[in-house]
Amino acid sequence: MATVIATTEQLALNPLPILPELADGRVVCHCLNVTAGDIRSASEAGEVETLRAVMDETRAGTGCTCCHPVIRRLLDE
Repeated sequence: MATVIATTEQLALNPLPILPELADGRVVCHCLNVTAGDIRSASEAGEVETLRAVMDETRAGTGCTCCHPVIRRLLDE
């Protein structure tokens, strides 16, 4: 098995892709039809700063959990 060692310069040449901003109407949680706008509104209106708080407030992420990374991304905005 070969070992691959990357230098700092090589890593700098391959930055992570920049993800586009999600529109408010974009469905984030398909199980419960919760949009990015619903999550942003909950975050702006109250003390919704964690994934658990979003789940409690909007029910997003309480189904299959596939949307958890997107919810975390919205909270980081």
